[in-house]
Amino acid sequence: MSCYIGDKIGNRKLGAAAVFVFNLVYLLVGYQYMSTDDYDINWTMTQCVLCLRMIGFAMDYMDGAKLINKKASTETAQPEKTTANDQPASTTRLAKQPKLPISFQKNIALPTLPSYISTLAYAHFFTGFLTGPQFSYRLYESFINMHLYPDQSHIPRGSYKHAIQCITGGAIYLLVSQIGQMFFPQYVLLGEEYAKWDALHRFTYFWMVGKFSFSKYLGVWKLVEGSCALLGISFNGFDDNGQPEWNGLANVESLRFELATSLNDIIGSFNINTNLWAKIYVFKRLIFLKSKTISSLGVLFFLALWHGLNAGYFMCFFLEFVDMEAEKRWSKRVEFIKKSLYEKKVKNGISGKLVWGAYRVVCWFLQTCALHYAMVAFELLRYEWCIQAWGSVYFVGHFVVFGLIFLDLVLPKGRIAGEGKQQGETAMLKDTMEKTRTNGSTNGVDNDYSGHHKKE
Repeated sequence: MSCYIGDKIGNRKLGAAAVFVFNLVYLLVGYQYMSTDDYDINWTMTQCVLCLRMIGFAMDYMDGAKLINKKASTETAQPEKTTANDQPASTTRLAKQPKLPISFQKNIALPTLPSYISTLAYAHFFTGFLTGPQFSYRLYESFINMHLYPDQSHIPRGSYKHAIQCITGGAIYLLVSQIGQMFFPQYVLLGEEYAKWDALHRFTYFWMVGKFSFSKYLGVWKLVEGSCALLGISFNGFDDNGQPEWNGLANVESLRFELATSLNDIIGSFNINTNLWAKIYVFKRLIFLKSKTISSLGVLFFLALWHGLNAGYFMCFFLEFVDMEAEKRWSKRVEFIKKSLYEKKVKNGISGKLVWGAYRVVCWFLQTCALHYAMVAFELLRYEWCIQAWGSVYFVGHFVVFGLIFLDLVLPKGRIAGEGKQQGETAMLKDTMEKTRTNGSTNGVDNDYSGHHKKE
């Protein structure tokens, strides 16, 4: 209704703003009256997913006004070329050049408002209604009209196989989560006995609590990915061997997540579609601030608020922002070490590979420590509980990350001594490192902000 009225009065921005305010305020009021100090399973869980979907829908309709303004200047242009299957060439290119994810392609603006029934069906699309994933109305429309597939009369094979793999993986994750939380319940962190343990025991238990906290989200997302594949909406083109891929709406890349050696890797492989939504509808809309840092903080504040009013969400997201800032600064300073070790791996055979492997294990461990340390606040939620849990491990995560940022500010600019020895790096090494380096654009996720969300 807001979009319709906004269009009638010639101001789609006002309509989109009304949708944004109504959905967010309605959700926050629900949190105020329904939330507790524990993980809540009630109507606000599905409402938070619907909140993002409706906000994105309204913004797409707002952006559609630009297409209308360009229509007059393109009326004399040649019509879009079609393939032998009588579909737009862009659809066939999508099939031949798969990208992950497909939830928000470039052409998602809506020049005309869909019917009420179509909008309602999109809002409550059953594979993404309870826990996501988020995707544009354009993708839903392409799926309904069979334009998602290169042959509109035939759905490619392979969706059942992919669905079974996802369901199996999701079941394993959920089983691991249940077993892990039986042995490492988070409430122990707040007990008097825990404070009496030796330091190593406390640190280990703290790390395990953070680890198993992630598993339940990964499991649910894998199950939902399987349902999307079964339905057919996650078709992602064909691989190099001509086999259809069904990972277009994957919300987690399990292998990449589990073996991640940096927080950038985590952002690109965890809650992928929500991260992409935040990039498109919040981060890029804050361009007027003229600061990526401030825009990133704006995104994180919005996402924390979207999750709920508990202090733990804000503490977690702020700490993750600081972690990312420290990683960004020091990755530049020690980049030559990484390149040197990789060069030794290439040249020195087994010994070089062992050193490179040890380096990656250390990076993996440090990344997981930072991630799990912040995640505990996401689970405990209450301010005093978070402070108590972090205090039991001497606030080590805070001291380390703020200490690294302080050192970066006081040390001479540029990388640490020794980088000059790496000027002779080969072109092959550069190319290989570029391919292995985390790139937010690969998955449509901006790596300037974190995106660890439980509800989408």
